[in-house]
Amino acid sequence: MHRLPSPRFRRIAKLIAIDSAHRIALLPRRAGHRTWVLPQRFTRLDETYGNAVACRCQDLLASYPIRLGTVTGRRCAPAPEGLAPRAETRFYIVRVDAEPADEGPGGRALWAPRAVVGLWLGRPDIETVNVLADGYLDGWLPDGPITLD
Repeated sequence: MHRLPSPRFRRIAKLIAIDSAHRIALLPRRAGHRTWVLPQRFTRLDETYGNAVACRCQDLLASYPIRLGTVTGRRCAPAPEGLAPRAETRFYIVRVDAEPADEGPGGRALWAPRAVVGLWLGRPDIETVNVLADGYLDGWLPDGPITLD
């Protein structure tokens, strides 16, 4: 019997961490680079998205009181050309019940006001963050999963 290779598929959990002043946490893409990204973690095949989010929260927000939001987002990337893997991304809203210190460019996290988060965060995540954060905080998104495709 022949075994089939595993599919080229990536599972990514991203956090939309929102503090009590409605700022959103961003991390540097890499040292010395000016673009910022949402905190994220690749999810192992034997791990749920929820467990990946819990681990990333522990790494990033361990010293703050947090709670998971009731809205999650799901986005599947279209099948790419060539050998690049397809990706499914789940977005989780995490409320930080404090105002963490903004560590800025030299530190670990940048807490950007949600009204201007687009100045630091690139596409395609900016549209997702705007829809999920605004809908969650303003109360017009229902609780539960939202498909973003």
